[in-house]
Amino acid sequence: MLLMGLLLSGLSTFAQTGNLTEEQRMAFDKVYFRAMKEKMQGNLNEADLAFREAIILDKENANVFYQIAEINYLKKNVKEAVRFAQVAVQLNPKNIWYNNLLADLFKSNREYEKSANLYLQMYDNLKPELNYLYEAASNFFYAGKYKKSIKILDKVEKLIGPKEEVIIKKEQVFLQSNKINKAIKEVERLNKLYPDIKYKGMLADLYLSKKDDKKAIAIYNEILKEDPNNGYASIALCDYYKSQGKHDLAYTYLKKAIGSQDMEAKFKIQILVSFITPIAEGEKRKQAYELIDIFKQANKGEASASMLKADLLLQDKKYAEAREEYLLAAKFEGGNYQVWQQILYCDQELSNNEFLLADCEEALSNFPTEPLFYNSKAYACLQFKKYDMAIDAALKGVEFVVENDELKIQLLSIAGDAAHYAKKPHLVDSIYEQALLLNPENAYALNNYAYFLSLRKENLDKADSMSFLSLQIEPNSASYLDTYGWILYQKKEYEKAKSYIEQSLKLSPNSGEVLEHYGDILYKLGEKEEAIKYWNKAKTNNSTGEFLDEKIKQGKLVE
Repeated sequence: MLLMGLLLSGLSTFAQTGNLTEEQRMAFDKVYFRAMKEKMQGNLNEADLAFREAIILDKENANVFYQIAEINYLKKNVKEAVRFAQVAVQLNPKNIWYNNLLADLFKSNREYEKSANLYLQMYDNLKPELNYLYEAASNFFYAGKYKKSIKILDKVEKLIGPKEEVIIKKEQVFLQSNKINKAIKEVERLNKLYPDIKYKGMLADLYLSKKDDKKAIAIYNEILKEDPNNGYASIALCDYYKSQGKHDLAYTYLKKAIGSQDMEAKFKIQILVSFITPIAEGEKRKQAYELIDIFKQANKGEASASMLKADLLLQDKKYAEAREEYLLAAKFEGGNYQVWQQILYCDQELSNNEFLLADCEEALSNFPTEPLFYNSKAYACLQFKKYDMAIDAALKGVEFVVENDELKIQLLSIAGDAAHYAKKPHLVDSIYEQALLLNPENAYALNNYAYFLSLRKENLDKADSMSFLSLQIEPNSASYLDTYGWILYQKKEYEKAKSYIEQSLKLSPNSGEVLEHYGDILYKLGEKEEAIKYWNKAKTNNSTGEFLDEKIKQGKLVE
């Protein structure tokens, strides 16, 4: 009710031209009110259409054109907005709001000179606000009209005196127009009026760009006498001496810059990244470690410091040290996915399943829906023979996989393997059936499912088909050759089985499991002495066969 009252009270002031009959006014008010209501509710398309209806009823109404311009500006239809704003200004040239909108629209449409001229008109004819002069100067600058921009800034300076922001703007204009000497004069004036170390730095930068090295270096050294920890002066001197081929001196200043407190961490990181490359060797590698340690000392609590150190250690395959640095980074930035990804990678490279399991738990506390972390956790649980935990982690991970069947199969395979060792055969079959529905030609799933069936001496024809298909996909896999040979053994096709196991041994001669299988086949083929010989080899190569010791002890096959 209040909103309606405000809108209705505003109609006579803002909406009507006064040139309408009573009937026309009522029709206009009805459409205008509907348009304003739609606008205030955020229904911009409906508001736009309604205001265009209002124009038909009152073609002289500047406010309606203004409203349409404003709506199209919000809709990012800048050209359309300009068209209607121009009509609004033509109809009511003294309205400050209409002029402001049009000037802003010209700027958004990159019609900078038009925007600048309109701001000048507003200053001269509507309201002498300094902001209009600043806007005009900026827009002439964007338009490349540097003389006009300087002329306006000179006018501002006459009005308010030599203020910092005005002198800085003039320096920027002169610099952009390649008038380096005039830019220098402005910054020299700035230094006299507003003594500040940052303006000294600006002046030194300008002298350096002018190739006046002596003056630039003198100022940088003056800055460092005044502020020995000034990182920006140090990095400027570093760049200068590097360009002169004085690399030792350049490196001295680089260390000062990296160790400074005033220089932003992000700038330091940009510099350090160039040192952290796999091709950096010898002295540069040594410098990389030294610089990162300096950075860490100067930026305590900065996760990026530990991440840079960790990345460097990772390149040098120092996985234990890299892991410690990544863990330190995680203390400051636990929600950084890449950090946890790298921690788990280090764990895997270290073959430390204890670390892997603990780190997976921590990673999942930060990213509870990340399937790759569940995959790592399930794998670690499998290595620790925590089979039920492995199954739970793997199947939980499957729930969070989106459009990645290969990852689903990987998780299901871990769950299937864990179910086998947990002596849950029906769960094994169920899980591997799911995996093969996703991809009937996944060699790993085909092989493992077939092998588990062969160990149970169940569905051997199905196992045979799956194992044979896995070999068509990956014919040079020692593991898959062993599986197929073992299935043939279970089917009592010993000669054929021997052939496949021999192929497997050529590829993997020290596999305890394959050596034991070969011994079993030899025994069935009547080669008992050879069988015992291979059983002993299997034991030497850490076969985990349940009856291996009994076979060796009794000198015969035990199943």
